[in-house]
Amino acid sequence: MKVRISAWAIRNPTPVAILFIALTIWGAMSYFSLPIKHFPNVNFPAVSVSVTQSGAAAPEIENQITRPVENALATVQHVKHIYSSVTMGASNTQLEFDLGTDMQKATDDVRTAIDRVRPNLPSTIDAPQIVRLDVDAAPILTYAVSSPNMTPTDLSWFVDDTVATSLQALKGVAQVSRVGGVDREIQVSLDPLRMAAEDVTAPQINKALTTFNLDATGGRANIGGQEQTVRVLGSAETVARLRAMTIPVNGRYVRLADVADIGDGAAEVRSFARLNGRPVVAFQVNRVKEASDVSTEKFVKAKVAELAKAHPDIAINEVISTVKETRESYAETVHVLIEGMGLAALVVFLFLRNIRATLVAAIAMPLSLAPTFGVVMLLGFSLNVITLLGLTLVIGILVDDAIVEIENIEKRIERGAT
Repeated sequence: MKVRISAWAIRNPTPVAILFIALTIWGAMSYFSLPIKHFPNVNFPAVSVSVTQSGAAAPEIENQITRPVENALATVQHVKHIYSSVTMGASNTQLEFDLGTDMQKATDDVRTAIDRVRPNLPSTIDAPQIVRLDVDAAPILTYAVSSPNMTPTDLSWFVDDTVATSLQALKGVAQVSRVGGVDREIQVSLDPLRMAAEDVTAPQINKALTTFNLDATGGRANIGGQEQTVRVLGSAETVARLRAMTIPVNGRYVRLADVADIGDGAAEVRSFARLNGRPVVAFQVNRVKEASDVSTEKFVKAKVAELAKAHPDIAINEVISTVKETRESYAETVHVLIEGMGLAALVVFLFLRNIRATLVAAIAMPLSLAPTFGVVMLLGFSLNVITLLGLTLVIGILVDDAIVEIENIEKRIERGAT
């Protein structure tokens, strides 16, 4: 039995009209809910392994770290290529896997291989950093923070404590990282002459700081019939208490202030940020992989404006925004899509000289396009240059099909069909 869908639809227009109205509404609602990104979610099958050793020369890094790491990683399955780069004090090895590899399992295998070779590496290296390469991990917004009334240490703490805490609570924000600035540091400067007079050595002072300046758990205790947790609070809350800390030396105690100068200052500057030649503290905002670039930028800008209003003595300036390019690309693609549908309808009218045929083609394009956005949402895709370009190309195919159908209908009408 042949199923004549077109004939059935012509004889029963009401359910078909209701179906297309429902699909159009569903597609329109999906369109406004879809995330807008510059590129689709792309997972490159690559893992990076970084090992640092402060002060080590490049030949030492290559022989003692890079080669053992490469030999260990060569046993990992589905590895396509291994690339390594060696610089002063750092070794970076990248592994490229075959397409379709389970990257979670591959990352775990790399981590296991590094743990296995770790005893053969120098004991002075820092903990190896194993990171899966992610294109979406790049920051979308960068701001510069400056204030004439705050020190670099206070400004850095403002970014870490106030700005980062406020922005990370926003929808779509994955991470807020500081660039430049300095951390607060309590500096203990030993005086060799006073240490010799008190018969104190540097290892004794270091052991005392490590042992006594520490908060630790103290087990459990039954108090009033209830079990409570006991804590041992040994860390100094102020610089004055740290100065008063005593060091056991041969049956007697020596105050830390008697053999060292203790000051509240800034740590060594390891990175910096400049805006128009002036030192500033910057921060970068990374979005969640599934979040929309445009909506995340909107939330962040609103919160930054709120922070700037609450702290008028602090200037927060936007420096870099990759979302602007995304927004412009999206608007341009949508413009091309609408323009293509309009020109297609115009071409149909110019060649067929038939208002009814033109209306059929003009209405068929948006009615066919709208439900597509619902399917895009169901499949977990986003509105980006790839999906919108695909829709733009499909419009041309849709117009070709519509013209063929219209021509076939007109031909049958000319032959006397109703």
